[in-house]
Amino acid sequence: MKFSRPLLPISKLITLFLVAGSQVFGQSYADRQGDSINPRFYVKAGFYYPNLSTTLRIDGRRLGTEIGLEDDLGLSEDLAVFRADAFIRLAKNSELVVTYTKINRDRSLTLKEDIEFQDIIFEQGSGVNFNFDVDYFAATYRHSFFNNLNWKAGVSGGLRGVFINTGFEARLNNAFTSSKTDFMAPAILFGFHGSAYLTPRLLARYAIEFFWLEIEGVKINILESNASVTWFFSKSVGIGLAHSTNNYRVEEIPFGSDLKGRVRFNFGGINAFLAARF
Repeated sequence: MKFSRPLLPISKLITLFLVAGSQVFGQSYADRQGDSINPRFYVKAGFYYPNLSTTLRIDGRRLGTEIGLEDDLGLSEDLAVFRADAFIRLAKNSELVVTYTKINRDRSLTLKEDIEFQDIIFEQGSGVNFNFDVDYFAATYRHSFFNNLNWKAGVSGGLRGVFINTGFEARLNNAFTSSKTDFMAPAILFGFHGSAYLTPRLLARYAIEFFWLEIEGVKINILESNASVTWFFSKSVGIGLAHSTNNYRVEEIPFGSDLKGRVRFNFGGINAFLAARF
């Protein structure tokens, strides 16, 4: 069963480019007069085009079938969804970053092969309606150990909340069956960040954050990266492009009595946005 990895090599190349650009261009521009990197607020909003890869398995008395939601159930791999980010300067060397996006997918289909989900076997030819909805929230505190006129870099720590709602409805042998569950994968991420004005109107940012934890048998692994460039065509308004990756793996999820599951959820892609600073 195919399982595509997130586009980490691309994001790493972009991140390395921005790190180098932050040092080379940021320092040369730092000694010139012009806009500084210290507005109180940055806000950006636009369309996010993630490529998604999701596998889900729920085990009951027996090992359940691992379902590739894109390959086996035909859920969309490529979407266009709304994404919003806000950057709030708290002090000279610190800021708060807040992000939100929502990814909803559903599908009605006739199964081409047998699938075991929980303790139910869906036979080939069964009709199934399936949904997998995600709300993604992020709040990150960033502290800059290096803070010059137009470039800065430092460490970050923040909260993540990935709220997943999934369920199915199916008709088996003229009998209607349905099941629904929702859960949250909370996490505290740590990482690094940097930003620089490459020119008076061109702002670059990068960040990479990660997390691993096991709580009461539930295992959570997360890796996130983001790199963006914003061009301000006026003093306060600009347009930009970003590339991000999000890799979530949650195991031993307690879905109920004698039921445990595993979710692998990867999404990443281009974000085109409008930006404002004030």
